[in-house]
Amino acid sequence: MKAKKRASIPRLLTAATLGTGLVLGAGTAAAGMFDGQTLTVGTFGGSWKDRICEYICPKVEAEGGKVEFVTGNPRNLLSKLVAARGQEEPPFDVLEITPATWPVVLAAGFVEKYDPANISNVADLDSNLYDEYKAANWITQEGFVVNLEALKELGVERPTRFMDLFNPALQGKIALPDIGVNAVVSMIAGFAAEKGGDEHNIDPGLELIKELGVFAYWNSGTQFTQWFKEGDIVAAVAHAGWGVRLHDAGVPVGMVHPVVKDKVGMAGVGFSAVVKGSKNKAAAEFYINELISEGMQEILHTKNGIVPTNSKVQAKYSGSPKLDSSGVPFLMLAPEQVANLYYLDLSSFDMKDWTRKWNRVVASQ
Repeated sequence: MKAKKRASIPRLLTAATLGTGLVLGAGTAAAGMFDGQTLTVGTFGGSWKDRICEYICPKVEAEGGKVEFVTGNPRNLLSKLVAARGQEEPPFDVLEITPATWPVVLAAGFVEKYDPANISNVADLDSNLYDEYKAANWITQEGFVVNLEALKELGVERPTRFMDLFNPALQGKIALPDIGVNAVVSMIAGFAAEKGGDEHNIDPGLELIKELGVFAYWNSGTQFTQWFKEGDIVAAVAHAGWGVRLHDAGVPVGMVHPVVKDKVGMAGVGFSAVVKGSKNKAAAEFYINELISEGMQEILHTKNGIVPTNSKVQAKYSGSPKLDSSGVPFLMLAPEQVANLYYLDLSSFDMKDWTRKWNRVVASQ
């Protein structure tokens, strides 16, 4: 058993990033509309980047260009944009955005409007999933990934809400996202809702988290997947896609979509946009159009466990979701279930304030 780890103290607007890297899309370029261009994309690493490159990189290369990736989560990527202010070119042409980073991205003028003619696949997205700047390329369902066999051995029923994690048998066997991870936002709001708060009043949630018997705080999915495999944890607060990947790797996990207020499950949404000042705008728009295409969205749904934003893929898989070993779906794909998820209102979100409170209440324990 590893010792309990303390939460780190990252800041949103620092130039330092955790675990970022530069990866080249393989292949040789042929003459085409992107002849000689290098498109640089800021996105997540690991299997996410790999599967995107397997599908999109050859298409860009067929047009004479190549793709490079700067990997990190949206807050890491935002930090890189801030650090690059005043430079001749931005650090990448395409940016991953979440609702938590969007207010800063927009206010700072880091993105520009795209040409609708070049991102025609937005026609297959719900109107709430795109605007003149960005298009949604993933939806996650946030909750708990749990080891079903371990729960059975402990005599613990599958949890249904955040308060269920306080079962004495689970103490010291739970992994939570650290403050620098996207999943922490919905988690804090979910805990807060158990005590009358929400994303607008997070203090009750932080107090609950402080009292929970946490094994460790994770900064990347690879950390808690290893803890599951080693038997160190029974539950991790994470999105359903990690459950799918663990299940496919042979770990007997299932997904819990917690009750939050009068909703079931929590939604996370990710967008991509063209970075202002990009010299490869047309290639960036081509990339985003492919990212939300039927083919790409099907791969990311079946392999990475996201809810597809493309309506054609939603329709194709809504009646046949992937099941865990007990026959329970990892994802809720019916339109009425997706509509009944808890969607956070982050219009007044201030990550620096959340970080200060986390450090004072949780990290200081």
